Amino acid sequence: MVPDVDVVWWRLGGPPAGYCTAARVHEVANWHDYQKAFTRVCQVSDGQPVVVISSHRTAAADVVLAPHARVLPVVRHVVNADQVLRVIDPADGALVESTIGDLPWEVLSAVPVWVGISHASSAALRAHAPKARYVTMIHNGVSIPAVVPLRSRPATGRLLVAAVARTVPWKRTDHLVRAVADPRLSTAVRLDVFGEAGSQQAALDELARQLDAPVRFLGYADDLPRRLAGYDLLATASVQEGFGRAVIDAAGAAVPSLVPNAGASPELVFDGLTGMVYDPDDPGDLVAALADALLDRPALARMGSAARVLADAWYTPGRCAAQYLTLVMGQRPASRTLETVQ
Repeated sequence: MVPDVDVVWWRLGGPPAGYCTAARVHEVANWHDYQKAFTRVCQVSDGQPVVVISSHRTAAADVVLAPHARVLPVVRHVVNADQVLRVIDPADGALVESTIGDLPWEVLSAVPVWVGISHASSAALRAHAPKARYVTMIHNGVSIPAVVPLRSRPATGRLLVAAVARTVPWKRTDHLVRAVADPRLSTAVRLDVFGEAGSQQAALDELARQLDAPVRFLGYADDLPRRLAGYDLLATASVQEGFGRAVIDAAGAAVPSLVPNAGASPELVFDGLTGMVYDPDDPGDLVAALADALLDRPALARMGSAARVLADAWYTPGRCAAQYLTLVMGQRPASRTLETVQ
């Protein structure tokens, strides 16, 4: 009982999907094309049920476009009551801003199951989306290299720390900049930040200049596992991370992570085994953790090896796909064929 799979991909930049034997991919770039592709693949044929793996952004529109389908939205954030989400207005396809409580729940009441991509994400949904009938959790799957990338570490005695974050305020990259600028670390640590420039980029540039912080902003990189293999440690600072793919990308390169005890981050890192966890409300704790890493490089190597084993065992695309397939098949237990649209 293998379902037919169609992927409707609203692509805004980035590389094309390429060839995929497991699914039919329909790339769209605007609301009109999305409507056409979505309604076409959701057409009922020979009584076959349709299950839609959606997102919070298009969920209400998907319910309206395919009222006969079972729509399962995936929320990729740790939402709170005041957080502004960007969603598609089902009336005209416009992108509008809304809190989770102000979503069109009269439409979304038809949704049988919501999915969070971490325990933190699911818990936040249960707390702030009381009209969601049922919430489950499926961790993301991340492809990691079959072989650990060759370490291309430059010949330097510094602790080389990488961060992967678009330079926007909620990523809290300024906390990392201030930490490595601490006089106890500044001559022994270097921080390289990978990610697209965002609304905080100018302020971060100025902060690094004022503090004379050992920081470089290197922009977007599409080969992160290979790049990260040149570092001793990945550091993150966001307290609202819904999953934290960079942690798994680093694990694929056998690099441990230093993460705040908030959001989904502590779900991905076992403190002292696959990385380190610090108190995000105590700047001194972040500095102390970096100092510990600086003084015990062998421990970092051991944690990096353990992080890769964990990622290879659990955070795999195959496990993720199997969990979604189980969820999909559970929507229509008596049916023989299902068509899934993502």
